[in-house]
Amino acid sequence: MPDYLAEGARWMRQAEQDLVDAHFLREGGRHNLACFMGQQAAEKAIKAYLYHKRVEDVWGHSLLDLCEDAKLFDMMFDTVKSEARQLDKYHYITRYPEYLPGGTSSEAFDEIDSERSLELCEQVMGFVRERLV
Repeated sequence: MPDYLAEGARWMRQAEQDLVDAHFLREGGRHNLACFMGQQAAEKAIKAYLYHKRVEDVWGHSLLDLCEDAKLFDMMFDTVKSEARQLDKYHYITRYPEYLPGGTSSEAFDEIDSERSLELCEQVMGFVRERLV
């Protein structure tokens, strides 16, 4: 039988590292990648929660969908869906220019975008941290 608590903790450690990396990227002016890593950190945090709750089949990248899955255990996940929805926007557009009408992903994001992504990420991760204790 898998050790779900250990797996949840492992995913949360990676989420925390992704958040550190997002701040590093923001400070280095890599705003599109900082936005993406903010989304990734929040995604991994919610997955950590689901593993912690002994969910065997945790998959997908949509934070909104992952929040819906987490609501089966805690209806309060409904309160972070707004932040999740906004972070979901950073999953593809920050990396692939085909989602933009012109230019590249690295040109399309600035300091304001990366600051917002990290604020949203911190909110989601703080919410999850409170539920992992």
